[in-house]
Amino acid sequence: MLALVAIFAIFIASALGLIALIWYWLRQRALQEPKPRKPKQAKRRKAADDAAEPEPEPEALPQKVGRSRMISAASLAEAEAANALPAAPYAELEEPGEPEPAATSPEAPAPLAASTRQAVVLRQHFPPHRAPEGRSWLGGTPVLPGTAEWPVHPGTGKPLHFLLQIDLAEVPDEAGLGLLPSEGALAVFLDCNWGPGDAFRVIHAQGYAGMPWHALDVPPGLAMAYGDEAALVWPWALTPEHGTQILPRWPVVPRSIALPESDSPRWPHNSATARALLDAQGQNELAPALDHADFHGPDGQGFEPLWYGYPQDWISVQITSAALVREADRASRTVVHDPYPSLDADERAAQLKAVREEAQAWFDHALGNPALAPIAPPVRKAFWDWLATHRALAERVIPEAVEAAIETTLHASPQEAAKFPEEITARVAYRHALARRTPEGVIAPPPARLLAPASGEAELAPTHLLLLELPTNPAIGHHFGGGALQWWITPEDLADRRFDAVVMTRTSA
Repeated sequence: MLALVAIFAIFIASALGLIALIWYWLRQRALQEPKPRKPKQAKRRKAADDAAEPEPEPEALPQKVGRSRMISAASLAEAEAANALPAAPYAELEEPGEPEPAATSPEAPAPLAASTRQAVVLRQHFPPHRAPEGRSWLGGTPVLPGTAEWPVHPGTGKPLHFLLQIDLAEVPDEAGLGLLPSEGALAVFLDCNWGPGDAFRVIHAQGYAGMPWHALDVPPGLAMAYGDEAALVWPWALTPEHGTQILPRWPVVPRSIALPESDSPRWPHNSATARALLDAQGQNELAPALDHADFHGPDGQGFEPLWYGYPQDWISVQITSAALVREADRASRTVVHDPYPSLDADERAAQLKAVREEAQAWFDHALGNPALAPIAPPVRKAFWDWLATHRALAERVIPEAVEAAIETTLHASPQEAAKFPEEITARVAYRHALARRTPEGVIAPPPARLLAPASGEAELAPTHLLLLELPTNPAIGHHFGGGALQWWITPEDLADRRFDAVVMTRTSA
C-alpha cells in the first residue's frame, strides 16, 4: 500500500513539474513577441458641433513595377536565376551594421579634355602589298557596309572625291572616348577642286557582325581630282586631262597614342610626342631618302641608274619625262641655279628648248603605252642614255622622279612590287612613316589623326572635338595648300551619331 502511495505521489509531482515547464515556456515566448501598437486616437478639434475628424485612410500597398524593356535577355536571365536561389541559413547571415558609404570612382575626364591627351593616328602600311587584310585606307574607292551610297555635291549634284574610310572596329575602345561608334565605317568625301566652297560629306555606314561590305563603283561624272591644277600635283601629269579621279590608295591602321599633359588644345610639338609616334610606327630605323649621289658610279663619277631594271614600266618613263619638262620650263624662266653657266643666253635657250622637246616626245610615247606594262631592256637603255646626255638637268629631278615612280606603281598595282629590289623600295618608306630618326633628331610632323589635339589656332576646340585632321601629304596625293583639313563635331552630336553636323576648317601652311 505504501508503494502505491509513493508511486502516485511521484506521478503527481512529475505532472506538476511538466505543467510548470509548459507555463514558463509560453510566458517567455509571449515576452519575445512584439506588442501590438495601440492605434493613435484622432485628435479632436474644438468646433461648434465638436464633430470628430475622419479616420486617416490606410496607406496604399506598393504596386508591382513591370520589367524595363531596356534590360537585356542575358541580364534578365541572371536576375531571375539569382531570385530563384534558396535563402541562406540564418547562421550565415551577418548582423546588420552601419551602412558603408558607396565606393566612388574618380570622375571620367570630359571628352574635350580627354581628347587633348591622346590621338588615334593613322599608320600607313609600307609597302602596301604587305598590309594585312583590313578595311581602313586612304584614297582608292570605298567598301562600306549596309546601303551606303557615293555622295554628291549639294550645289552641283556632281560626285565628291573619296578621301578615306576607317573601320571603326579597328579603333581601340578607350580611344573612342565613349562617343565614337564601335561598329561600321567612317567615310569622308570631299570636292577636291581648288575652287570656291568646301563641299564634303562625313558618312557613318552602320554595320554589325556578319553584315556584308560592298564596293561602291566610281560614279559617272566624277571630275579629275584638283581640277585644272592637276598638273601641279600629280608627278605623271603635264596637263589636267592627264590627272586622275581617284586618289592613291594606301592601307592604314588606327593606332592610339598617349600625349603629354598640356593646357593647350593644339598639337604638342615635343620630344614626348615624337617618341610616342616612333613607338606607334614600330620601325625606328628607316633607310635614308634617295640622293643625287645614289646615281653616280662606284667611283662617285658618271651617271647610272639606281638598279638595272629602271625604268621598270611606262609610268616611270612618263614621270621622269614630265619632271624634265617642268625643270626645263623653270630653268628658262630664271638664271638661279643655272644648269648651263658656260653658255650664253641664246645657246642656253636653245639647249633648254631641245631638252624640253625631247622630254615631251618621250612623255607622249609613254602616254601611248599601258602605264604598268614592262619595258624591254633595249628601251630602258635607250631612255637612260638619253637622260645621261642631259645630265645637268636630269640629276636635279631623278631622285624625286624615282621616288614618285616607285610610289605610283605600288599604289596603282601593289602586286607590281616585285619590279623593285627590296632595298630600293625601303628608300621610299620614310615618306609614309609617322616618325623617323635622323642624325639631326626625330622628324615627326603632325600625322593624320582622329580625336586628338588640332594643328593651328583651333578656334572650335573649346566646344568641338577634332573628329579628323588630314595634313598635306604629297606622298599620298593629299594637296591641301600646304596646311591641313580638319573636321569638327560636338560631343553631343557625336554621341547622337549626327555626322551631318560636322564642320570643316582649313589651316594654313
